[in-house]
Amino acid sequence: MTKSYGKAKQASRYGKSAICIFVKPDAKQRIIAALAEGGYGISFQEGIVNLLNRLLVEHHKEPIT
Repeated sequence: MTKSYGKAKQASRYGKSAICIFVKPDAKQRIIAALAEGGYGISFQEGIVNLLNRLLVEHHKEPIT
């Protein structure tokens, strides 16, 4: 019998990879606020993905799904 010691992966993460960026703690809230005010979303992840999609479309690239 084979044992698996790897960490369980959330179903929503299959087929995706992570990008990790580090910002100063006080900058994170300002970035989230700016993304929300710009209409990109109310969470950090949603806002960054939507902002990147806009950039990709502007440069005639396929947006992230």
